[in-house]
Amino acid sequence: METGITTYKKSEFVETETGNKVSRSARISGGNNIVLGGKTIVHPKCTIRGDLRRSGQGHQASVLIGRFCSLGPSCVIRPPYKTYKGVFSYYPLKIGDHVEIGSNTIIEAA
Repeated sequence: METGITTYKKSEFVETETGNKVSRSARISGGNNIVLGGKTIVHPKCTIRGDLRRSGQGHQASVLIGRFCSLGPSCVIRPPYKTYKGVFSYYPLKIGDHVEIGSNTIIEAA
């Protein structure tokens, strides 16, 4: 699938040092636990849940997104979880490079 050129209003996005463009209307929770690889676009009303992570010291980022990705409008990105032997835990979510996530998509395991 080939996509065309998309234009953005600069006033509606924040651009990071690594070229990520994050919509001002995106919902980012736990930003310290989210890694955007660079040149990634986070569209309006996209939700990224970095606050859902394992507790304790030494645990890595809960959401890692590669380079050149596009997170569509109103999508939800949250780490997967598992109950093992009665203990509820979240696990890191990793999305590779060059990934396009459509609008209204929910990603909970990767």
